[in-house]
Amino acid sequence: MTKIIPLHPASIKLQINLENMPFPIYRKVVIPADITMSELHLIIQVAMGWEDCHLFQFSDKKERPKITAQREMEGDDFWGSPHGDTYDADELFLIEFLKHTDGKTFWYWYDFGDDWWHKISIQKVTQKDLDEFVGETPVCTEAAGLCPPEDSGGPWGFANLVEAINEPKHPEYKTYREWLGIKGKKKIDFEKVDIDAINDNLDLLWNAWIDEEGDE
Repeated sequence: MTKIIPLHPASIKLQINLENMPFPIYRKVVIPADITMSELHLIIQVAMGWEDCHLFQFSDKKERPKITAQREMEGDDFWGSPHGDTYDADELFLIEFLKHTDGKTFWYWYDFGDDWWHKISIQKVTQKDLDEFVGETPVCTEAAGLCPPEDSGGPWGFANLVEAINEPKHPEYKTYREWLGIKGKKKIDFEKVDIDAINDNLDLLWNAWIDEEGDE
């Protein structure tokens, strides 16, 4: 039986795990409770290191979901799930979405071609988390692993990139390094992540939202 974590009234802590990676890639973030699923999408994009180049979908389950949320796009043939209810991510709030998941884990699917699946679980908000959660700005409290480059071919393609990028004898060594713009023989440490840079970017993202709201 899955343990349901009680939600803090003003904030929620999530652990976001990128699935099927050659090493652990995850982020723990404390975020405002009163955000939409589209805003959660942007927070995940920044925290993970994605570039918001592709479509996305949230769901309560990977297979036969009962609820999904994604941004509605005019002329988009991929919309919703035949197995449950679909909501516009711009209009559905996170708290409302979580009512349908019973506080259990849920899924974030990014890029329907490369299929980057993120498993998201709700964590207990600690006093230390609240001390870092200043002014309701989203904050990353823990991180591991560099995000894969966009369009790198999903988990299999990324695993091949990781194997090749630091190995000069690999047949795709030069191809990958030229594609990523890596000069010289500098090795890439994929398991090292700059949490301060993540939080700087989250701060910029959040303040941009506030500025836009203030201009309206």
